[in-house]
Amino acid sequence: MDQGIREWIRTLETIYRKAPIRKTLNSDIWFDEDARAHFVLHFNPGVCHALGDVHGGIIGAMVDNATWFTAAAQYPKVWVTTTEFHTYLIRVPNRQDIFSEGWVIHKGKRMAVVKAEVKAADGSLVAYGTGTFA
Repeated sequence: MDQGIREWIRTLETIYRKAPIRKTLNSDIWFDEDARAHFVLHFNPGVCHALGDVHGGIIGAMVDNATWFTAAAQYPKVWVTTTEFHTYLIRVPNRQDIFSEGWVIHKGKRMAVVKAEVKAADGSLVAYGTGTFA
């Protein structure tokens, strides 16, 4: 990974860590050597639905975060815009920490398509999704 991308990724991490949603979700971000975004959401009863597990909207936010930040890392110093994203819920995380990560499916001059998976701490697939960014 070149130095310019590395610096942009540090900027993206800093931006997320300053966002109010990070504190609300009790989550964090990091990138791997392939510029793929990874997130952890530490289990927090404050993000649970009435039956006591993580709300599907919060799981959707984990897909959105992993896809958007992975796409953003591909275009240094450009703010990408989400044109669409989809989340498919598979199972509840059973009150565990959850992790999301993104993979680039397609990168063009003006558009990227990224997929993400959300897994519980025990490795079980909780959700997956895709996002398109311009």
